[in-house]
Amino acid sequence: MQKPTPSKTRAVVETAIIAAAYAALTISLAPVSFGLIQIRVANALIGIVPLVGMPAAVGISLGVFIGNLASPLGPLDLLSAIPTFISLLIVMKLRGRSVIAGLACYTVIISAWVGALLNYALGLPFLITFAYLIVGVGIATVGLGYLVYQSMKKVG
Repeated sequence: MQKPTPSKTRAVVETAIIAAAYAALTISLAPVSFGLIQIRVANALIGIVPLVGMPAAVGISLGVFIGNLASPLGPLDLLSAIPTFISLLIVMKLRGRSVIAGLACYTVIISAWVGALLNYALGLPFLITFAYLIVGVGIATVGLGYLVYQSMKKVG
């Protein structure tokens, strides 16, 4: 059996740490991580995606899956890992042009996804739900996420 290279080992470790951090923040702050009005503080970690790349995208997606095990929507919310990963690929694609644009795209896509889930599962009106979500997700992702990005960029 071939030993993993240090770079592969590093990527796996980064992915695991990011997934654990995201899930822990989501679950420990569950009252504000789920529902119509949510500011998922864990989304601040999305700010590291432009710097870390694929390990961060996979880690956050895995963290969403694990964190959503605590979701009041039940197993349906586990599907959220899929649009999360797709949105994070967009964040990575836009990192050379505009980090804020990538974070904003993530915010719109996830707000629409969660709004559709809440409409389907709880019968909440989509447009009103989307409006609430885009504010909360935007605060966590664009606001806090960009602060994390700027801070980590200075460190790295």
